[in-house]
Amino acid sequence: MALLPPIVSAFNTDRSSLTDCLNEANVPILISSSVGWSQAIQPFNLRFTPVPNVVVTPRNIHDVQSAVKCASQAKVKVSVKGGGHSYGAYGLAGVMIIDMVGFQDVTLDSTTQIARVGAGMRLGNMASKLFGLGGRALPHGTCPSVGVGGHATLGGFGIDSRMWGLLVDTVVKLDVVLADGTATTVSATSHPDLFWALRGAGPGFAVVTAFYFQTLPAPAVNINWMYTYNFTSAATAAAACQFATGWAQQHAPKELGFGIILAPGGVFAIQGVYYGPKATYQSIIAPLLEKMKGLHKGKSSASTVQQLGWIDSLTALAGAPLDTPPQGDNSHNTFYVKSLDTRESAPISLQALTSLFTYLFNTTPPSGSQWFINSYLYGGSGSKITSFPPSTDPASTSSYAGRDSGYVWQLYGYTGDTQPPFDAAIIGFVKGMVEALGAEVAGLPAYAAYVDTALAKEEAQVRYWGARVPRLKAIKAAVDPWAVLFNPQGF
Repeated sequence: MALLPPIVSAFNTDRSSLTDCLNEANVPILISSSVGWSQAIQPFNLRFTPVPNVVVTPRNIHDVQSAVKCASQAKVKVSVKGGGHSYGAYGLAGVMIIDMVGFQDVTLDSTTQIARVGAGMRLGNMASKLFGLGGRALPHGTCPSVGVGGHATLGGFGIDSRMWGLLVDTVVKLDVVLADGTATTVSATSHPDLFWALRGAGPGFAVVTAFYFQTLPAPAVNINWMYTYNFTSAATAAAACQFATGWAQQHAPKELGFGIILAPGGVFAIQGVYYGPKATYQSIIAPLLEKMKGLHKGKSSASTVQQLGWIDSLTALAGAPLDTPPQGDNSHNTFYVKSLDTRESAPISLQALTSLFTYLFNTTPPSGSQWFINSYLYGGSGSKITSFPPSTDPASTSSYAGRDSGYVWQLYGYTGDTQPPFDAAIIGFVKGMVEALGAEVAGLPAYAAYVDTALAKEEAQVRYWGARVPRLKAIKAAVDPWAVLFNPQGF
C-alpha cells in the first residue's frame, strides 16, 4: 500500500500535463468527470471496460494535429476510435482516445466519381449518402453501425466484394495526420509505403481523417436470397457444407455473393445476393438447390427470395435501418470470436467438417450462451478479391493479406441476452470449434477485422499479415518511431 500514493500522483501528473496541453490548444476533450464520459468510453463488445484518461473529440484536422502533438509531448499512447465497433475495443485502448465522430462529411466529385468520406462515418450512413449522390455505391459490410475507419483499413468485405473487391481496394488516397502532428495526403505516388500499410493493416500507422473512395454505380436489380435447412445428423450437415461451399467456389459467378450460416438446433442456411436479373439467378442457383434438397431428405428449404433496389437490399441484409446515430449507438454485444481464412487451393475436407458438426451437435455450450458460425466466399470464378496481386508483390499497393482466400469463417460465441457478465467458458467453447476441425486448419491465417483477443500480439500479427510483418514493422518505425499511435495487436 505504500506504493499507492506515488502511483496515483504520477497518474494525475500525466493527465494534468496532457489535459493542460490540450486545453491550451483549445482542443475539445472529455475526462472522467465530464458529462457523456461513460457513453464515450463504452465499447461495442461489453466484455471489456476501457479506462482511458482523456477522450479528444476533434472538430477539424487542426484539432487532430494538436492532440497528437500533445500526446507525443506527454509520452502517452493514442488510439483512434472510428465507429467504436472493434471486437477487442482497440479504438479505446490508449491513454488518450481520438474520437473521430465529428468527421461526418461525404462529398462526391462528379467527374471522377471519387467520394471523400470523413473517418467518423458509419457504413449505413455512408451508403445512404452515397446513393443520394447520384446512385453511387461501395463494397462493404452489412452492419450499419460499423465505422468506416477500421473497416476500410483492415479489408472491408461485403456480399458484393467478389464483384467489386474489398472496401480497401476502392481507396485511392487518404488524408492523414502523422505521429509527429504533420497533416498530409497519402496515395500510390505520395508516401507509397504508408499507403500500402494503411490499406490492410491501418490502425497504428497514422490518424486517418478522410478516405477517398472510387465509387461504383449501385445495381438497379438485387436478388436477396436465403434458404434454410435443419439437419439432424453431423454426417449429413458436413456433406451439405462440403457440397455447398465447393459448388459456389466452382460455379458461382462474381455477381453472386454467397455465404453459409450455422446456428444451434441444426440450422444450416445458405444466403447471399445476386446482382442481376432474377431469371438469371434462378438458372444459376437451381443445381445447388436440387442437390441440397436431396441431402435434406427430399424436403424443400424454408426460403426467402426478394428482388430489391440497392438501399432496400442493404437494409434487408442489415436487418435494421441503415441510418445510425453517429454517436451513442446502442448495438452492443458481449462475445468472443475466432476466424479462419481458408485457402482457395485447399478447401476444408469432409473429414474435418464432419468433426466440426459432430462437435456442434454433441457439445453443450455454456449455460445461457449462444453461438453462430458464418463462412463467406471470397474466391471462386472471377472474384475481384483474388484478382489483385499478393501484397508481397512489389506492384501491390495494399498490405491486405488474403488474396488467395477461399472462404473466411467467423466463429462467434456470446451471452444469450448480449449483456454482461461473460462466462469465460464461452471462449473455450469457440476455441473447441476450431480445434474440432483438426490439424488441417492449424496455423491458417485469420482476418484482422475479426479481432481474436486471445492471441498474443506476435501471433496475431503473423496470423493477420503473415510475410508482410517485417515490412510493416519497418514502416511503423519510420512513420512513428516513438510508438505514439497504439493498437494492441497492431504495429
